[in-house]
This record gives sequence, structure tokens and C-alpha cells, in this order.
Amino acid sequence: MSEKKGQNFLHGAAIYTVGIVLVKILGAVYKIPLGNILGKAGYAQFGITYRIYNFFLTIATAGFPVAMSRMISEADALDRENQVYRVFRVGMMSFLGLGAAGTFIMMAFPAEIAAYMNAVQASRCIFIMAPSVVLVCVTAAYRGYAQGHSDMIPTTVSQVIETGVKVLVGLACAGWLYKAGYSMEICAAGAIFGTTVSSLAAMVYMQVKVHRKYDVKPRRDASDIPDPDKKIFWDLLRIGIPITISTSIMSIIQLADGGITLNRLKTAAGYSSIAADSLFGVYDWAMTVYNVPSAFVVPFLSSVVPAIAAARLRKRGAEVCNIAESSMRMCTLLCLPMAVGMAVLAGPCMETLFPGSGTQGAILLCELGVTCYFMTMSLMTNSILPANGNERLPLVGIVLGGIVKVVVTYVLVGNPSINIYGAPLGTLCCYIVMLTVNLINMARHMDRPMNLWRIFGRSAISCAVMGVAARAVWSLCHGLMGGVTSTVAGRRVNIMLPFGAGVAVGVVVYCVMAIALRAITMEDMKLFPKGEKLARKLHIR
Repeated sequence: MSEKKGQNFLHGAAIYTVGIVLVKILGAVYKIPLGNILGKAGYAQFGITYRIYNFFLTIATAGFPVAMSRMISEADALDRENQVYRVFRVGMMSFLGLGAAGTFIMMAFPAEIAAYMNAVQASRCIFIMAPSVVLVCVTAAYRGYAQGHSDMIPTTVSQVIETGVKVLVGLACAGWLYKAGYSMEICAAGAIFGTTVSSLAAMVYMQVKVHRKYDVKPRRDASDIPDPDKKIFWDLLRIGIPITISTSIMSIIQLADGGITLNRLKTAAGYSSIAADSLFGVYDWAMTVYNVPSAFVVPFLSSVVPAIAAARLRKRGAEVCNIAESSMRMCTLLCLPMAVGMAVLAGPCMETLFPGSGTQGAILLCELGVTCYFMTMSLMTNSILPANGNERLPLVGIVLGGIVKVVVTYVLVGNPSINIYGAPLGTLCCYIVMLTVNLINMARHMDRPMNLWRIFGRSAISCAVMGVAARAVWSLCHGLMGGVTSTVAGRRVNIMLPFGAGVAVGVVVYCVMAIALRAITMEDMKLFPKGEKLARKLHIR
């Protein structure tokens, strides 16, 4: 790829990744104590509400901001400023309409939605969450505008603000209601209120930032005639709808996962409503950890679309392939070690973050750890194909993977001897099918197939060594500390310290192996801010 475009692409992703790290730290500060406040059943209501919210939010914002950023990037590459403004204006009105529709549905039918999800007590949470949909849709329009100019800073800052406000307001409300003696249903609704307030804060920031930083208005230039509103709107739909379906797969799968799993636990596996909610609460605790790696993919998804779109517009097929391969390789470097770490340290991880999750939490997180790498790579390929002009191709993998998910989850969760453990296995099968189909389509429709060894091979070897080392250190330290102690505090320390040691050793071993095997090279590091200087210090060649 050209040096300039490569730097723009990965610099933007690097900036966004720093923000994502802060967001995830704040998110952990939010969800971990919240899980302990609400308990298993209360957290199940919170988790179901988030699934419903994410479903409506994804329908409204997943594809259209990406479509907007792609169209703005293409217009900007041709110096069509009036076209850039027209795309933003039409996109904003479209997002506003979609968001308002989602908010209306959640506010008008909270009880019906909750009943459909087999979680009738979540209706208050759904109602309080509803305004967030339209607020985030407006925010998404501004983010799409900035990302179309390869500017990731406003999006990054707005997400940090959003998460910070959610932590402060959500935990404060949930904690106050809990101390006041209110039910878990009310406490969960208080936590959800923090999300609504945080959405408003992020929207205000993005509106002020974009209008101050950019000249968001048409210019008087007779030669710069933008396309009609109707054409732009239909282009947004043509590009956005397939991307919405493809990039929304995680939310759709999680929504179906929640409904099918709870229904099968209660109707086929023989669990009572309380017991099923408790099992599902542990599953949602594990899902909180499982979702961490996907957040590190978001920067690359947001950066890869305009970068590939601009290269494709200039008819640079080799550059398109290089950008796609680089993004997949960086995704592997970041997410595969997290997936392996989850699997090998699942038990101590769950007991450290969510005491009381027990064997159930350990098994669920181990299964999800195996799943999460396939999930992150599916998300990445679901964005690369539309950016290359193949908007409809991801739908093939999504349909096949979705069918597999529903069938496997329905059958396994309904088996009393498997029960909740069948849900992550269904998700794993889904993403394996989806990724396989996407890789086949990329090989058929791009200038050259991806080099899977370069993307996956060296990182996989590094992760295998890391996993063995991390588990060995955990076992050794846990044994030296004397196993289970008689006090609750002692048991926590007995788990936390060996877990921390295992994670630390795993990180060091992975970095050493990745450098030794050249999973990351000097060429890669040059694409990041200050990367060449850091590479020299780490002796990366």
C-alpha cells in the first residue's frame, strides 16, 4: 500500500484503539461492581435490556454510518465538498428518522418486548433505555462525518466521555437504589438510566466538536454540483442495508441467543424461571469478558472502510489487498492472545471478576474464549467485503451461520445434560461457518487471496506457547499459596494473585514470541505513531 494511505489507516486505528482501552477499563469499572450489586437474576434483566437496545441501535446505526463514511471518503478524494455536505445532511435526516422509530417502539411496547424475550421484569429497563437509541443515532451521523475524513479523534473522545458518564451516573443510581432497599428490577433500571444520560453527553460533544472543527456547509462553486437528495438517500440504502445486516450480526445473534436460551432452559431443560435467570446471569457475566476483544476490532472496522473505499476508487487493487491483509493481521495480533488467555485462565478470571460464578462461569468463559477469535475475524471480513464494493456477499455467510446458530443452540440448550453450555457452542459454530464463507468470497472477488500464514500462523504459535506458560504459572502459584483457604477474603487473594501472575507472564511470553517469530515487523510498526522508535527499543526487525 502507499505509505501515506497506510499511515492514515493504521494511525487512525491506533488512536481509536487507545480510546477503546480506556473505554474498556471504564466499562469494567461499571459492569463488574454492577454485576455484584444486581446479582445473577438482576444482571440477567440488565443483560436482556442491553441485547434489545443493541438490536435496535444496530439496525439504526451499524451500516449507515459506515456507508456515510465511505461516501464522504470517496467525495473527499475527488474534492467534492458540496457532495460531502449533501451526504452528511441526508445521512443525518435518515439516522434521525431511524433512531426515532427505535425509540418509539421501545417506549410504546416495553412490556411486550420483555415478554417476547421471556424476561417480563425487564420492561422498566427497556422503557428507560429507549431515548438512548435516537441520541446515539444522531451521534453516529457526526461520527460518520469525522471518520469519512479519516479523523478518529472525535469518535474516540466521545466514546470515552460516554462511558465515563455511564459509569458515574449508572453506578451511583444503582448503588443508591440498592441501599434504599428497592428491588433488583428497580436497581437494574437505575443502572440503565446512566446509559441514557451518557448518550446525551456524547451527542452534545460530537455536535460541538464537528461544527467547530469542520466547515459543515455548502460552498459556492458552480463546478461542484452534488447529487440530488433522492440519489444520495438511495445510495445510502444500497450500501447501508447490506452492511447493516452484515455488521449487525453480533447483536442479532446475541438477541436470538438470549431469547432462545432462556426459552429452552425453561421449557425443555426443566429449569424454573428463577433457576434459568440465574444460569443466564452467569452466562451474561461471561459474555462481559467475551465482548472485550471485539472492542479492539472496532478501530480497524472504522478505519478500514474509508481506506479501502478510497483505494478502490483510485483502482489500486494491490493496495486494497494490502490494507485488508494488514487489518486482519493486526486483528489477530490483538485478539487471538486474548481469546487464548480467556480459555486457559477462564476459572480464575471469572472468580476474580465475578465471585460466585463457580464452575459454570469457568466452563462458559472457556467456550466463549475459543469463540471470540472467530467472532472478531468474522466482523473484520464483514467490513472488508462491503468496503471493496461487495456489499451483499457477507449476507451469504450470515444466513448460513445464523441457521447453524439457531439449530445448534435450540438442540443443545434444550438437552438437560448440556443446558446453558450449548449456547456458546452454537455461537462458535455460527462464526466458523461465517468466517469460512467470507474468506472464500474474498479469495474470489479480490485481486489476490489473503496470505493466511502471514495473518494467522506466527501469532498462533506465539499464542500456543503463551497459553501453556500462563496456565503453568497460574497452577504453580495457586499450589504454592496453599489452595483454598478458610476465609472469603483469603480465597479471593488465593485466586487473584496467581491469576495476575499468569496474565503477566502470558503477556511477556507472547510479546517475546511474537517478536522472535516476526509476527510483527518493523514495517508494521512504522505505520503506528512513534512505532519505529518503539520497534528499535524492542529490537523488532
